[in-house]
Amino acid sequence: MRNLITILMICTLSACQAISSSVGHVNFVGPSNSKQSEFAPLTTLVTAHQSACDNGTAKQLVGYRAYLQLHEFLQAFCSTRSTTTQLRLIAQLHQQNDWPQDYLSYFAMLHQHITTLRQYKLENIALKKQLTEQQNALHNVELALSNLKQKLAQIEQQHLLSPSHTDAETDSNPLGEQQ
Repeated sequence: MRNLITILMICTLSACQAISSSVGHVNFVGPSNSKQSEFAPLTTLVTAHQSACDNGTAKQLVGYRAYLQLHEFLQAFCSTRSTTTQLRLIAQLHQQNDWPQDYLSYFAMLHQHITTLRQYKLENIALKKQLTEQQNALHNVELALSNLKQKLAQIEQQHLLSPSHTDAETDSNPLGEQQ
């Protein structure tokens, strides 16, 4: 029994020493002071958005949390003129991370802005279509008016050349005097 207790104690001490020596080599995983664990301030995100749309780079976000997601979003968002695509990109980005509240507010504002822009674009398309239809109708009226003028000119020409018209003139002026 004594030998058994001694063997158990030796095994326990060996295990404790092995664990304590390996813990010294494990890096601490937890909160740190690096930018990697935090999102960029909202002003940095807005500046990066403007920079990405102006010149295609969003370097302001490098090193911050979710840099790749935001960078890919900004590149795709700024490179398309399609409001449908932009709305889809915003919805996808919204679902990709646990964003801070100010980011969520920014995304909501972008969504509202793009939705309004989309509505204006659709109204503009409808107005352009209506304008084209009105221009076509006006062109058709102008053609009809031109045809009527030609017909009227032909009628007047025939009326002037007809023999009954020249007889009527001599009947009203039997002496042939000039009026």
